[in-house]
Amino acid sequence: MKLLTIILLLIFNIDLFAQNKIIGSYRDHLGSHVQLNMDNTFKYTWNFDMAVSWTKGTWKLNGDTICFHMIPIYDTLNQTNYKGIVSDTLILSDDEISARITPIQYAAIVLSSGGQNRIPYTDKLFFKKGRLYKIQNGKLVIQKQTSFLKRLNGSCLIKRWDPWFFRVYN
Repeated sequence: MKLLTIILLLIFNIDLFAQNKIIGSYRDHLGSHVQLNMDNTFKYTWNFDMAVSWTKGTWKLNGDTICFHMIPIYDTLNQTNYKGIVSDTLILSDDEISARITPIQYAAIVLSSGGQNRIPYTDKLFFKKGRLYKIQNGKLVIQKQTSFLKRLNGSCLIKRWDPWFFRVYN
């Protein structure tokens, strides 16, 4: 019994050590940020110019793969149909506080350039050498991404970006 307890404690400590080394804030060169918290919650954000998307939820470590689960935050939309019947509908909230909103507020949310899960988050990332790699079709995305930037003088600049997330701070 003592031997079993010691083995379980060693396995548990190894798992905690692996989890502690990946906790922190990461970003990539394409506008995405991932914050992995000690309590197994995460926040994924993406922004470009004036467009923004965010997702919150929980994460778990499966070997070297981080699996994400979104926990949506909903607003309640009050709607009245042409017969005067009032009904409630749940919609994804545009901020992190659940609230009751009117149709006019909903129209403003739809027209805005930001909100919850507007750009879908990645459901898995692979941790290797302090970096987080996306997984597509069962393979790690390791090839540099190419983009074309048009300069003011009309010429094009070809830029290559690393596709992985790198640690910003703990």
